[in-house]
Amino acid sequence: MSRVTGVSLLFLLSACNGAGKVGGNDSGGPPGPQDGGATSDGGSGGSDSGGLGTDQGWCAVQRILNTQCVSCHGSASPLGGLDLLTDPYNSLVGQTSPNFPSLTLVVPGDPDHSFLMAKVEGTMSADQGTIMPPTAALSSTRLQALRDWITAGASSSCDDPGGDTGVVALYHPDGYSSPTMHGIEAKFDIQRCTDCHASDLSGGSTGVSCDSCHQAGWRTNCTYCHGGVDNSTGAPPEDIDDSTSDLNFGAHSRHVQENTHGAYDCKQCHVKPTDVLSSGHMWDSTPAQAEVTMARGLSPSGTWSTSSMTCNNSYCHGNGRTNGSVTATDGPLSCHACHPDNTSSRSSLGSMSGRHEDHAREGVSCADCHHSVIDSSMRVIAPSLHVNGIKEFSNTSGVTYTGGRCTGTCHGERHDSTRW
Repeated sequence: MSRVTGVSLLFLLSACNGAGKVGGNDSGGPPGPQDGGATSDGGSGGSDSGGLGTDQGWCAVQRILNTQCVSCHGSASPLGGLDLLTDPYNSLVGQTSPNFPSLTLVVPGDPDHSFLMAKVEGTMSADQGTIMPPTAALSSTRLQALRDWITAGASSSCDDPGGDTGVVALYHPDGYSSPTMHGIEAKFDIQRCTDCHASDLSGGSTGVSCDSCHQAGWRTNCTYCHGGVDNSTGAPPEDIDDSTSDLNFGAHSRHVQENTHGAYDCKQCHVKPTDVLSSGHMWDSTPAQAEVTMARGLSPSGTWSTSSMTCNNSYCHGNGRTNGSVTATDGPLSCHACHPDNTSSRSSLGSMSGRHEDHAREGVSCADCHHSVIDSSMRVIAPSLHVNGIKEFSNTSGVTYTGGRCTGTCHGERHDSTRW
């Protein structure tokens, strides 16, 4: 896959092992109460159920923001355009909502008209999004701390200036929600999302389902993660690292679009996944590599050489048999680049099945026997009937072809169940 667009993915948190952890303990394991690990009620660990310690006022609010909000509303890729890391106070107090300009996030002295309270308490209207944070509702202690701070005038002073309100330890760094960060790491298996978000990506130890941020249908939408730039089929015009220099992908668009043949499905060259979690698709033993297997396509014996970028033993590029070969760097192909035609030598025509050579020697054109597929100028007029795995015989003289035998009169000769 090569691209993820239009959505910021919520890939926090402080719940699993691996590289990229910011702050917290050095054990390598999930952060516990001592470093801000989230508890089941949406609060943090600590001496009280809200995880606020002795903090009050703005100090308490900062702790809530740092432990519950900045993982998505950070500075590098602020979800919804709201940065609560760089200058959280001035991003909230007296500021209108980025998505709902008629609403003020924090109205000093009036929590009931502060949109922030509506979002964390879940009292917003149905068209104003979902409760925040989406992973779990804030504890009653935290909600009361926010309400008390706003009621008291939403001051920027702390009642416990010595309290630790620093950013809680997060597994992923600020900005990881950007597709250019987590998308690349997921595709190259640098970070395996299933390790923390469960084998079905429903949340796992983080409590964050990938579906909560990805748009509906993303799991089965090929173009959501790769393709869709050159055409809408999902054929990648870009490499997995979002570059456009890898020639392995050059022929994809031509294969999946109708031209001299019908539009081919992915299964011609790959085991087509049904969703992002299909076996052998996203996270397997060969990360960032799209395995080529033609077993289910028109060329079941075909092979692909990565080193030479060549298809071999191919029906699609053969002379009607599984003996074709083509390289990804080859330019536009003529008819005789794959199989002999009226311009080819007799020895070349002799490599084809049956009596192609005899008929060509007697002046019979390709269109005389395949006129539903090509015209007299050798132009393909029915792409779906060309290179489709079927011998498409059609004759203007009324000759029939059944069971490998021809019956009728053509090119001045009578055929009576004559074997081809």
